Amino acid sequence: MLREATHYARLALSFGRLSFTRPETDPAAMVQRYLQNRQANFLTLMRKAVFDRPANPYKTMFHWAGCEYGDVESLVRQDGIEHALTSLRKSGVYLLHDEFKGKQPIRRGSQTLSVRPADFANPDFRGMMSTTTSGSDGRATVFRQSLEYILYRDTQTRNFVDALHATGDRKHVRISSIFPSTEGFQRALLSARSGNTIDQWFGQWGTVGNSGHYQLLARWLVFQTRLLGVKIPFHTPLPHDDFSPVARWIADRKLEGHLCLLTAGVSNAVRVAAAAIENGWDIRGTNIAVFGEALTDAKREVIERAGAMPYPSYIISELGRVSGACLEMNSGNCGHVCQDSLALIEYRKQASLSGEEVNSLLFTTLLPFSPLVLVNVEMGDSGTLGPARCGCLLSKIGLTQQVSNVFSYAKLTGQGMTLMGEDVLKILELRLPARFGGVPGDYQLIERDGDRQTEIELRVHPRVGVASEDEIRAVFLAELRSVYGGSMSSRNWTETNAVKVIFAEPIRTPGTGKVHPLHLLGSSSSEKTSRGGRVPG
Repeated sequence: MLREATHYARLALSFGRLSFTRPETDPAAMVQRYLQNRQANFLTLMRKAVFDRPANPYKTMFHWAGCEYGDVESLVRQDGIEHALTSLRKSGVYLLHDEFKGKQPIRRGSQTLSVRPADFANPDFRGMMSTTTSGSDGRATVFRQSLEYILYRDTQTRNFVDALHATGDRKHVRISSIFPSTEGFQRALLSARSGNTIDQWFGQWGTVGNSGHYQLLARWLVFQTRLLGVKIPFHTPLPHDDFSPVARWIADRKLEGHLCLLTAGVSNAVRVAAAAIENGWDIRGTNIAVFGEALTDAKREVIERAGAMPYPSYIISELGRVSGACLEMNSGNCGHVCQDSLALIEYRKQASLSGEEVNSLLFTTLLPFSPLVLVNVEMGDSGTLGPARCGCLLSKIGLTQQVSNVFSYAKLTGQGMTLMGEDVLKILELRLPARFGGVPGDYQLIERDGDRQTEIELRVHPRVGVASEDEIRAVFLAELRSVYGGSMSSRNWTETNAVKVIFAEPIRTPGTGKVHPLHLLGSSSSEKTSRGGRVPG
């Protein structure tokens, strides 16, 4: 408790410092400068943070590959960053996701190296604000973001937000959780600081028992920030499993003559659109910046039926913004890649949890003040890279690459709550059988498109003999709280009634008849089950 109190006290000081910083006057020009210098930035980062640091794990991997700094420089200057990264991947310079997380040592041939996520921290920039991701044992690993990095991410976001405001003065409404995640509050503060104030902030609060201290903290921080002259809205709680207040707020603004920009997780945006349709409220013309999970065709259809238009953003906590859609990207699930801060390449591989071949994305950081220095790291996501064929503001800035068909093949992202597949696997194959009986393969978790949101379907083989859906759901949600990220997921899925228990044989893959414990939204097998209803074993 003392550690958490100290953490949030430091956050309060950091938020206070952010309140007094001036926003970039020309965000488009700043991004253009970093685009023009991306090769130089990457090479400087490699030299200072990797080759000049004997303890950096990448220096060991480069040594194994027989590659010195001069070789990297020659590859980049001759063929460009992406071609150089492809060559380095073939030479063994890459990180699997479990290697990055420290869940398994780096293995290249007979050589091994044990690492921790913190080993990839940028040594040249002192962090001001911390962010957390899961570590090798499920506990939080803390990375500190420098002021330069926070302000640059805000500059990037402003370009994407400006691209979606389009016509007129849109009211900005946001749905995001309160703490322990700091992203919602940080976004509200930075938006207000740059003049694009969030007019209304909604979210699930949970109960006083499981999040009362977060509710008090959120109000205190908003009050403190307002005293410093930055006017951000107080967080408005949503009723249990009810997003109609958001739809009503947007419809009321339209009656007053204002269109809106809604920023929300994909499933939450679908719930808002469904509420507008059911109640006959007019939210036509609303632009919705969605994030947190795959924007499937089924979810897009509900949002568009309400007269709104979704534009997906792709964000990874360790890397920042990966991509974002412009107004001309009004179909599918694609966005402009942030080539100023990241370099992306593709690699075909078989996903361990589903057995399917996927287009794994590999990420490399480019900013000199990135919290992490990463080269060709897998984050468990699949996507397709290609040119952005539009003439929008973002293309004119120089963001001319797009990524499409994005989905996670190694983690659950239902309703924007990220859980590593291996952590959930232990619950399905060890803890539930120990509690209720059965064996691995008798419990299966499926992300599927429901009528209004992503649903988490827990399939239990009838032979296990569990009688109560409520009991097994309660135990599953309780077990989730034991893994990092599970506490927020459990609270969010409880508030939205997302977890459905089905007593049925597990779904088997076509042809081979294999039973995979996880079917993740966006994979081909999951798409088939989500569109065709429950598939018998």
